[in-house]
Amino acid sequence: MFKRKLNRIETIALSVAVIAMMVGISLNTPFIAGTAGTAVPLVFIISTIGVLCIALSFVRLASKVGHAGSVYGLIYYAQGRNFGFIAGWAILLTYGVFVTAALCGFGLFASGLLSPVLKLPWPVYAIACAFLVWLITDRDIKLSTRLMLTIELFSISLVLILSIIIVAAKPFTSVPFHVGAAGFGGLSQGLVFGVLTFIGFEAASSLGEEAKNPVRDVPFAIIATVLVAGVFFTFVGYAQTVGYGLNNITKFAAAAAPFQDLAPQYAGVTMSDLIQFGALVSTFAMAVGSAAAAARLLVALARDGFLPARLASVNKYGSPRAAGNLVMAANLVLLAVLALWHNNASDLYGYTGTVATLTVLIAYGMMNVASLIRFTKSDLQAGRWYMPVPPVVGLILAAYALFANIYPVPAFPFNYFPYIVIAYMAAGVVVLLASRRRVPLGNMAQYEFSAGSDIAEAP
Repeated sequence: MFKRKLNRIETIALSVAVIAMMVGISLNTPFIAGTAGTAVPLVFIISTIGVLCIALSFVRLASKVGHAGSVYGLIYYAQGRNFGFIAGWAILLTYGVFVTAALCGFGLFASGLLSPVLKLPWPVYAIACAFLVWLITDRDIKLSTRLMLTIELFSISLVLILSIIIVAAKPFTSVPFHVGAAGFGGLSQGLVFGVLTFIGFEAASSLGEEAKNPVRDVPFAIIATVLVAGVFFTFVGYAQTVGYGLNNITKFAAAAAPFQDLAPQYAGVTMSDLIQFGALVSTFAMAVGSAAAAARLLVALARDGFLPARLASVNKYGSPRAAGNLVMAANLVLLAVLALWHNNASDLYGYTGTVATLTVLIAYGMMNVASLIRFTKSDLQAGRWYMPVPPVVGLILAAYALFANIYPVPAFPFNYFPYIVIAYMAAGVVVLLASRRRVPLGNMAQYEFSAGSDIAEAP
């Protein structure tokens, strides 16, 4: 169905786009500073290690099977069709709602950047962005991945330049790498936001049927994304911390957009505008990547009988047309409803991002369980007693991050989001039960590298 045409760099691009490093480091670090104080870079170091443990479960399974369904296909292989569907259904909401979150972010940054010359409400920019995303995701995935990677490299470069300028202007201090006055309690709370900054690292697993050499390139893309993001987050987090000053962390914690404070102070107004433009295009790339991943997951679910078969079709470019249309139409409706309900784009970004976080943590937890079930017995028989350790750590981390998002009970409207997720997952169970009357169009064996196929040998 899909054509194998993506090289290693193009495969990495999808994870880089969905993780949206520029957006994450711009919006999440104040929350970390609010709980962990000056230990922002230390939080990112620990988060990187924890997320790597989760990523290793993806890597081990992705080296056995190449599938367009991301966690659905990987867990299907490890535990069976039903468990795979539950995890896939969970992450489908994550990828889908990430599109709306990115559109809200685009509207927020565009209205702020263009307000001196063109005063338009942020939803106008968000809707315009949605139609452009719709157009691009309908075209060749090679075009999308190259565009996303170019955009992300541009935005990341701007942040790195500013961070280097800040670090060069300040004497080095090891204080941000110590636990500090916040203690281990504050550090553990900050860890929740640190882990959330990495969400999307696994998106390349959606390209298991389009990468030329998926048995090597998909695992490489996942690990490379986590490592590069971890180094980037740690360095930039350090720069932000010393940029505000160790005695001025409360201002850092209260910042809506740290770079808008730091750029004019250290590099001038022009750099501030460039940073804002970088954030703008990064949200666009995030929307494209999330829509591409969601559409491919819909194709996989429809192909296996969970959803109407017409959603499994691809167009002349090899991209999911019906599924892509459904993803973007649903996001336009959701965007319109949310904008009518609450007209603050920043708040809506936070709301949608939180819902997406709850479901992705369910999927991450299930991935670690699947890895343990699939490999632990053979690992122990082979004397590799250390191999089950990473998925156990990853499972604990995902469970803790999920628990910390629902208890203590957060303020309105965040207190309602767990119920939204419960209702959504219950709907998934209904879909699962109804799917028993449909006949899958294929079977998992054709996607397994060990099944004698030529998947791993694509030219």
